[in-house]
Amino acid sequence: MHIRTLYALVLAAALSGCVTTPKSSTATAPSTPSPATAVPVSAFEKAMLHDHIIVTGQPTLDDLKSLRERGITHVFNVRTAEEMNPEVIGFDEVNELATLGIGYSNQPISAAASYTPALLEAFAKQVAATEGKILLHCTVGNRASQVYAAYAMKYLGLSPDAAMRTMGPIGNWPLTLERLTGEPLAVVRREDLSKEGFED
Repeated sequence: MHIRTLYALVLAAALSGCVTTPKSSTATAPSTPSPATAVPVSAFEKAMLHDHIIVTGQPTLDDLKSLRERGITHVFNVRTAEEMNPEVIGFDEVNELATLGIGYSNQPISAAASYTPALLEAFAKQVAATEGKILLHCTVGNRASQVYAAYAMKYLGLSPDAAMRTMGPIGNWPLTLERLTGEPLAVVRREDLSKEGFED
């Protein structure tokens, strides 16, 4: 046999030995539940309670079924229609609440421009009209906590700084600027600055 042919056969045999079918292992990797089988976390685990206003992230279906026993008679949702797609969250919140006899309002916040005086006024009117507690929610509580802070400042008389601090549990306070610089900051009205002799 020619030396080159012999070398090629030896090389092919060596390479074929490297390409082996892995043996089945008795050890199995720990399984992680898929989103479809994962147990949803109750929005009430991280809810912010402000008297008769409860600020949360997206309630689960079980959360909705427990609203009455929690004294909640109305849900004010600031998520968008796309976010509330039943195929995304797993149920139709509007229909479920209607079945449960719970009131429902939706004022979607999709971008910074959505934070308007009209939205805040709509929330304030709903709070005034609601007998019982009202649940204010978005996805994880960021947008909802902003709405509550504005409500607390304009309708409950909190200072801007105190209103901002109500968002602490959701992580929206301290401000990012304070976190990055390490310098304590306060939020004040411009008119209060002028009273203290500060220039704009």
